[in-house]
Amino acid sequence: MPKVGINSGIILITLGILGYFAGGMVSWTALIPAIFGLLILIPSLIARNPDKLKLGMHIAATFGLLGFFAPLGRIIPTAAKGEFVFNLAIASMIGMLVVCGIFLVLCIKSFKEARQNKASGN
Repeated sequence: MPKVGINSGIILITLGILGYFAGGMVSWTALIPAIFGLLILIPSLIARNPDKLKLGMHIAATFGLLGFFAPLGRIIPTAAKGEFVFNLAIASMIGMLVVCGIFLVLCIKSFKEARQNKASGN
């Protein structure tokens, strides 16, 4: 799982940097995916240490959860008001939503498998 977290973090960092430069470097909010990428990447790197695996991946999963819900907090109200316009900012938010969602699902699956393996004595 640390490898999945590292890759997810790198994808989010890349998404944020590309969004920032493609948007004309006007708003720092374009870097929000990159910030979440760092918040997932750092604990995933820490989790490469077998003694810190559980802690690191739980921290990374927590930021993955926040990174999943944060774009929804912007997309849903915008769509509810009828003001939804697909642009670079929305594309970046959807990208962050998808990457964090997939990462979160993989984390939950891994956590469940680890618990089952522990319970069966493996």
